[in-house]
Order: sequence, then C-alpha cells, then structure tokens
Amino acid sequence: MRRALILVALAGVASAAPHADKKPKPIDAKAVADKLDVWKDDLGQFYVVPHANAFKDLDEAGTWVFYGDGKTMYQQRIIGGSQTGGNYEWALWAPRVTTLQTASVETKNDKVIVGCGVKDHRTLTQLKADEAKTFLGKATFYPPLWQRQTRFIARDDDGIYYFVDEMREEYGGQGYRVFVGPKGSMKEQPMTNVVEDSGGFIFATKSGSLKIIAEHKADTAQWVKGSKKTELTVLVAQDNRYLIYRQLGIYGAIGTVCDDL
Repeated sequence: MRRALILVALAGVASAAPHADKKPKPIDAKAVADKLDVWKDDLGQFYVVPHANAFKDLDEAGTWVFYGDGKTMYQQRIIGGSQTGGNYEWALWAPRVTTLQTASVETKNDKVIVGCGVKDHRTLTQLKADEAKTFLGKATFYPPLWQRQTRFIARDDDGIYYFVDEMREEYGGQGYRVFVGPKGSMKEQPMTNVVEDSGGFIFATKSGSLKIIAEHKADTAQWVKGSKKTELTVLVAQDNRYLIYRQLGIYGAIGTVCDDL
C-alpha cells in the first residue's frame, strides 16, 4: 500500500517521551583472537578480518569484520559475501561512499583490498603477529555504531528539506526524530507527540507535524505553517543515501568502512 504524506499543524498535543540511542555493550574477541588479522590503511584507520580458512561458515566469519581508529573498533554490517578457496569477499553497508551502493573488503593472496568506489581501491598493510596480538588485546570491539535509518525525506522547490529518521528494528524501532532546513543547515525539531494507528502516523513538533496517511495513490506531501501550505517533492531514500548521510549535514561519522571520504 502506498502512502500519501501530509504535513499539518497541530495544537494542544501531549509531550512525546524521549528515545535515546542505546549504549552498546563491548564484544569479547578473546576467544577468536587467534583467527583474526589486523590491517592498516594509509589514513591510519584499522581493519580486523578473519584470516584465510579461519571460519568454515561465511556468516560467522562476517561477524568478525571490524573497522575503527585502533582504540575503538566497530562491527560492520554485511550486505553480502562469498568464500572461495579460503578467501573472503564482503559487501558492506557504507552509505557515505559516493559511487557505489556498498563498500567491499576482499582477502586475496595474503592481501586485503578495500573498495570505497569505482576508482578507489586500497591495499592495506598487515600488522606483524606480535603487533596484532597487542592490538587485539587493547582495542575495544563494539556492535555497529549506527543505530538509525531513514523513515521519510522530502524537499520544497526552494531546497528546504524535511527528514525523519528512526531507530533500526534490532534496537527496538521508533525513536523518531524530525529535521527541517536547507542542505547543510538542517535543525532537529523538538518532538511533542507521536501518533501511530491504522490511519497512519503523525509526527508532531513545536513547529508543525508530519502526518502520514495510508491511501491508494502516489506519495505526496505538504508543509503547513499557519495558513500557508507548501507542496513538497517526496524523495526515495535509497536513491539519496549520499545526500542523507553526508550532504544534509545531519550526521557525522557513522563507523563504517570508507567513512573518511
């Protein structure tokens, strides 16, 4: 069912309870430390990946792909992968990459190659065995840093954007936030209420509300402020991932491979 989205002004609504991002618990890597290699790129960032034939199960191997500054390492979200002759190749969720939908990490012939774009492939330098042992003993490993996802994005004809994000399902969902403003200068709007029922959603803020209504027609949207109504163009989130994660200015680093671009 497609949805028509209408932004309307509301008054006299109850306050919405705050929903903070959850503090992740560290992952204990001691039991598999002897199966992991540590690599470094020219920008001083570190990568932890299983060495060849370390795991027979590809999914299990993928849970031990990490990226970070050497002190704090974040688990990467695996989109897809393959295993050939003991070597691994993974496609990673990396929305800040400019020219590809994903980043890539490939172990091949005692090398690790990271793909951050069509023309950006980085061959990493492996830490020596004693250095890797010290690194794995001191670094702190965490689940993926980023806990949110896009719920809605639109803009008006003057380039003012309207954006809603939410917690990912594995972190409980909801926790909606609303941002409004020009690219690079968007501001979070204080939430006053959230309504969710069979009729759709209402995201109420102090400056207006986003109302989502389930109907059998194309997505449309309006921003209503007082008596003024502004027609909006609804954007497809997947087609605008780079805009969302870089150009809007809402998010900083999200702990993914190729985050430095």
